[in-house]
Amino acid sequence: MQIGKLLDRVESNAIVLPEFQREFVWKRQQAKELMDSLYKGYPIGGLLTWETENPPEIKNDAIDEEKQALFEILLDGQQRLTVLYMLLKDEIPPYYDESDIENDPRKLYFNVETGEFHFENKRVREGTQWVKVVNCFTESVSAISIARSAAGDDDPGEVLQISEQYEKQLKQLQNVETHDLPVETLPKSADIHQAIELFDKINSQGTHLSDAELALAHMSAEWPHIRRHMKDKQADLAEKGFDFDLNFYVKCMIGVITQTMTYEQVYDTPRGTLEGKWNSLAKDDGVLDYVVNVLQNEAHIPNSDYINTRDVLIPFIVYLDKQDRQITQQRKKEFIRWLYAAMMWTRYSGSSDSTVEHDLSLLDNPSPTEDLMQEIKNDRGRIEVQASDLRGRGKRTRRFYNMVRMVTRANSPVDWMTGEPLIGSYELQSHHIFPKSRLYDEYDAGRSAHRKLVNEIANRAFLTPETNQKLGDTLPKEYLPEVKERHPDALPSQFIPDNEELWKVENYEDFLAKRREKLATAINDYMESLVTEGGSGPERESIEDLIAGGENARVEFKETFLYDVYQDQPNKDLKAAVTKEVSAFANSGGGVVIIGVEDNDFKPVGIERDLNLMNDGKDSFELQLNREIANRLGKMMATAYTHVTFEEVDGKTVCVVWVDDSPDPVYFEDDGGEKFYARSGSSSEPLGIQDASQYIQRNWS
Repeated sequence: MQIGKLLDRVESNAIVLPEFQREFVWKRQQAKELMDSLYKGYPIGGLLTWETENPPEIKNDAIDEEKQALFEILLDGQQRLTVLYMLLKDEIPPYYDESDIENDPRKLYFNVETGEFHFENKRVREGTQWVKVVNCFTESVSAISIARSAAGDDDPGEVLQISEQYEKQLKQLQNVETHDLPVETLPKSADIHQAIELFDKINSQGTHLSDAELALAHMSAEWPHIRRHMKDKQADLAEKGFDFDLNFYVKCMIGVITQTMTYEQVYDTPRGTLEGKWNSLAKDDGVLDYVVNVLQNEAHIPNSDYINTRDVLIPFIVYLDKQDRQITQQRKKEFIRWLYAAMMWTRYSGSSDSTVEHDLSLLDNPSPTEDLMQEIKNDRGRIEVQASDLRGRGKRTRRFYNMVRMVTRANSPVDWMTGEPLIGSYELQSHHIFPKSRLYDEYDAGRSAHRKLVNEIANRAFLTPETNQKLGDTLPKEYLPEVKERHPDALPSQFIPDNEELWKVENYEDFLAKRREKLATAINDYMESLVTEGGSGPERESIEDLIAGGENARVEFKETFLYDVYQDQPNKDLKAAVTKEVSAFANSGGGVVIIGVEDNDFKPVGIERDLNLMNDGKDSFELQLNREIANRLGKMMATAYTHVTFEEVDGKTVCVVWVDDSPDPVYFEDDGGEKFYARSGSSSEPLGIQDASQYIQRNWS
């Protein structure tokens, strides 16, 4: 069929694109080569369509199924047909919109003298023989006018001769519209999975489909809108700083559905299962949002630029889904430690799918994080970082560079000019402590070894853009003494050697050696702190001091969590009492609930009576506590804004529930409906509708 007629059929939605097809992925160079081949009369292959009375979901809802009995679905050739539609009609085809086209080919130009194609640049724009390809099909391009511009009006005969040559070239280009493309059609008897299998076989000869893209196509056959839902979540997380491609979300789905990385296992997964698992992952308080919250607020990973391989998140995501997001604070820290180790030691380089699948098989073990860490140790021989690992490593060695960035954020750095804490999602730039321009006076920039030396991680600090710019190319011996005097915490927070002799250019290599040691120690200490009782994080007042200070606006004591001291039996109402206090603190700037302390005389009595009612000791205690908070206050409250530790005080084990200030009002759910609690002195009070409204208006609006 002639190209022009095929494009008319696309325009009228007689040929449509199925939702399971991937987006337009061709680069501009491919579009240029396609037009060049057609101009020269070379074959460009045919199209494959599928006639069906039961169409799959169609991209952009381009058809009305009630008014149409037979549908022609494009299985192969959409990249070529999309390019041709845009270049010959100067429009986006109806199965796409502007946002779907990343590499728009419509700035392609044609040289009427040489027959060359080139994308727009200054030379092309100013050249008289260059015309836009789209204009050759949508406007009247005058060869004589171009010839006059090229040759001038002095010699009419020469102008006529040149215009005839130009006209011939233009006609040859415009004949593309009448070029025949063979179209093969899959019969109506084929079902959607057969169509997808053929679609994959055909594509394997061209722009190859990844395993994840093919799996998504099969999932789309069962749940037509899954691609749209994934793209919506992709955009949502990208706004939060975590920009992953669709393949990542497909692999997450495969992991939570099959506990493997075997793509074929999801091909016939029923729609209900697909929807259920996707909702678990992607709803507002789902696994993906939880993971992003952990990364930003606890792992010091503000965005996906800090993650050198997205696959490292999949075991954590699958584990959380299996546990319905019920995870102890300590287990969470163990996973954070494993994430760091897996990224530093490139756990998922090479055949990552098989490695991910192996690691997924460990998640049901009693100590999954220990087993995951052991796998890394088996591969690398060690987990600890040595100073020599950082030698010659620069920004391009992302696995160590990112780890230094994260440990620096975890160490509560302060700005070198203002002394302000650099916390949260603060934008930080990489600053050369010894300026490159000054070092290259000492080292040869043309030598690779010297460039590595100048750009080492050990010569980097992380500062605000303003401070980075102000320091410019000032030498450290000139500015570090002032930083040290004005802000004593600034240099230790970024592991800068304190010996001022090392701040001189002539001692640069000694500075690097010392700072490599300090960075390696900082990484190892931080990693180790994640698996010690209480973990890391901001330094808090000691539990002994909190108990000695008694109850107040920020501290509440509970003698037990489940055990009723008066009736000598379990009492589930006591759980609700603890959760009520959590909600009040969340609404009142944060605080701490200490379980195992008498609230009359502030005497630690421990939680042993509660533990005797539970099967697995402190793990059961924490899981029941988290479940109670999740059920009454919401899962994000349980997973993101409360942190549980167990402490020894006077020989007694107490449970400490640290409660963060909530970014939104928190409502306590009980049999009588939702109630709003806030802290008033040393007690938590329910507010009436009017008071609650005013309180919320004052604190959150």
